[in-house]
Amino acid sequence: MTKIKLASTIILCRDYKNSLEVLLVKRNKALAFAGGLWVFPGGKIDKNELAHCTDELAAAKLAAVRELKEETNLNIDRKELLFFRHWTTPVNEPRRYATYFFFGSIDNNVTEVIIDDSEIKDFEWITPQKALDKLIENKMSMMLPTILSLQFIRKCKTVKEAKTLILKEKPIFTLPVIQIENGKIISLFEGDAGYDSGIASTKGARHRFTIDITARSFNFEFHDCAEGIVPINGGMHL
Repeated sequence: MTKIKLASTIILCRDYKNSLEVLLVKRNKALAFAGGLWVFPGGKIDKNELAHCTDELAAAKLAAVRELKEETNLNIDRKELLFFRHWTTPVNEPRRYATYFFFGSIDNNVTEVIIDDSEIKDFEWITPQKALDKLIENKMSMMLPTILSLQFIRKCKTVKEAKTLILKEKPIFTLPVIQIENGKIISLFEGDAGYDSGIASTKGARHRFTIDITARSFNFEFHDCAEGIVPINGGMHL
């Protein structure tokens, strides 16, 4: 069984020119995990961070702050981080991570990014919607947790709006179930009718993300839930 490693990441935002922008960094293509993808700054939680903290969440905050500094040279107070999501890599993946996602903000006057040009090859401050548009236009490649995190805050215009939205709900723990059929990769989430069985064709509620490899497109379905239907459609670079 693949060992699950602990990791942490920050959805770092700023207010800029009457818009909310988020920081994305591009990982080196040579990296074994998520090589060449655009992600939020972050990485593995060190053993010493776990040893010096009272719980895993506190260690995750320390790691998120450290990784942000290492990858971008930006600083943020861990006390300001909001625990937002927790994603665990599906069981059939060769490398698995249990990753804490935090939301954080930084003053626009101190947002000059310096990357190492080794693990991280590029960066961009960008609005969540524009990042999703670039995904559709095949100009950015991302993992599912990144896409859905951007989707969640895509309508927010300010840091304050995003914080308010995030504080309205409790952190969500997600372990997708993956099924591949007819050239499609289907990620099923808790609440989907096929989640427990792993059978995507099961009739009922939908809470899933589908990548059509042949059409190079994606679709997010979320209905029979409190939010109603929340669609995202478009092309995706694979």
